[in-house]
Formats: sequence, C-alpha cells, structure tokens
Amino acid sequence: MSTLSTRITRAFRRRGPAARQVYATARRVTRFFKDAPRRSALARLPATDLVLPADAGFIILPPAQFEETPTVVADARAALARFDSSAPPAGKRKKRFLQNVLDASTLTLDSAVIRFALRDDVLAMVSKYLGVVPLLSTITVFHSDTSEGAPTSSQLYHCDGDDITQVKIFVYCTDVTPASGPLTVLDARKTRQLQERTGYQFRDRLSDEKVRKIIGDATGHPILGPSGTTAFVDTSRCFHFGSRVAPAAPPRLATMIQYQTPYSFVIAADGEESLPFRRLLTGSLTPLQRLVLGE
Repeated sequence: MSTLSTRITRAFRRRGPAARQVYATARRVTRFFKDAPRRSALARLPATDLVLPADAGFIILPPAQFEETPTVVADARAALARFDSSAPPAGKRKKRFLQNVLDASTLTLDSAVIRFALRDDVLAMVSKYLGVVPLLSTITVFHSDTSEGAPTSSQLYHCDGDDITQVKIFVYCTDVTPASGPLTVLDARKTRQLQERTGYQFRDRLSDEKVRKIIGDATGHPILGPSGTTAFVDTSRCFHFGSRVAPAAPPRLATMIQYQTPYSFVIAADGEESLPFRRLLTGSLTPLQRLVLGE
C-alpha cells in the first residue's frame, strides 16, 4: 500500500465500529468484481452441522470433534521442544507472556494444522459466519508462561482491530484450568453494548473493573478444558483476554489459526499474492480451498 493509503487504513483501523464499517464497505465495493468467485462459492459450500452463532461470536468444541486434533497437539509440542528463544520465528513475539514458537514457513499440505485449516466443514462454518469465503492469514503456536506485574496489553479486555469480523481457531495443546490463563471471551451481544457504553476505540484496553461496572458480575466466559479443546472465536466482535498464567501454574500452549475477510485492515486491496500460505496452492485442492489460500 502507498504511504497515504497506509495512513488512511491505520486511521480507520483504530476508530470505533461505525467508522471501521465505512472502511470495510468501501473495500467491498472496490473488490466487487474481483470477489465474484467468493460470492458464488458461498452458494456451493459443503454441508456441515457446525454453526458459529452470530449473537455469541464464539463456539467451543470437545477434543474428539476433529480427527486432526491429536496430531495438531503433538506437532505444537514438538515445535515448542525445537524452539530457540535466541532466534524466534517471524511474527508477533514481543510480549513477554505470549511467545510464538512455530516457524510457519515449515508447514506443508501434509501438516496436520493445514489439513485442519482446510477441512470442508471448518471452511463452510467460517464462510457462512463471515458471509464471504475468507483468507487463511496466520498460523501460530503460542506459549504462555507466568509473567510478573499487573495484566497488560492483550491480558486486558480488547477487540482485535485487524478486521471488522474474523475467526480465530484456538486448539489447546495443554490442559487449561483457571490458573493457566485461559482465553476469556465476552459474547458479541455484550461486546456491542460495552463498545457503545465506553465509546470504544480499537486501540483501547479495558480493565476487569471497568467491564464489570458496565456489564455486571457475569462477564467473560473462560474457555477451559483438556488438551485438544477447540474454540472458534470472532476476536474482532468479542472482547477477550488471555495469558494471565498464575504463579507456579503450568505454561499454556495453544495453536491458533486465523481467517480474515478480503476487506481486512492488514491485507492490501490486492494482497492475496502476499499471503503466507499461497505457496501451498496446487491443482489437487478444491476451488474453495484454493480461494482460502489466496487464489
């Protein structure tokens, strides 16, 4: 993107929901003809019983839901074992309490996490929820350990600003208890109320006390469960926080898969060619899978 375009995008990205919607609508208009295959693909999505409820913005599924899950878990643990903290992989890695230990450039079509991310039922559910066939933008394995001091950054309630709606899949690769710093989510309906009451801007972080004062004691839903527990979360429409690992508690390990719309603030208008998993495109994939990888 040009410097001017980057500044405009950044300005809208940090604003409230209404201004951000204007940007997304403009992007949708400029991509109208380019996205014709994505619109037509919505009418031919594979059948699935999986549904991500729009009023909640998240769903939690048990370890046995997907056959790839045990290997996803094993591969994440292997990535942690190989991790060299002196030469971390590219991507977000500055938070002392949230470290990516996966080099995504090593992933192939045979990798369990890629097979999971390209499952027919997963892509159908995510596409129906978003109202567009999305783009697979990120795969990481996050290791969260105890950190000193008060909660900060993504340990506080926030909404992700990189899109107006998106889906992240979190596969727990360790058992997660309240002491493990679970991902904690406020449903989309309450999130909207909280955004309106606070005049929320997408660079803001909210304390537990502020959220409780407005929403009440029944606030966030901590996602707990054994290794393999899987959550689908719209982190742009749902306030959330995580990685508050208690002292002496075991570290938390989770694989994260991110799907964004073509109208994301962090993907250029013609940015499919720069997507990290476009390199995996092959004629053996279905049309839907190829669109998700960035064809």
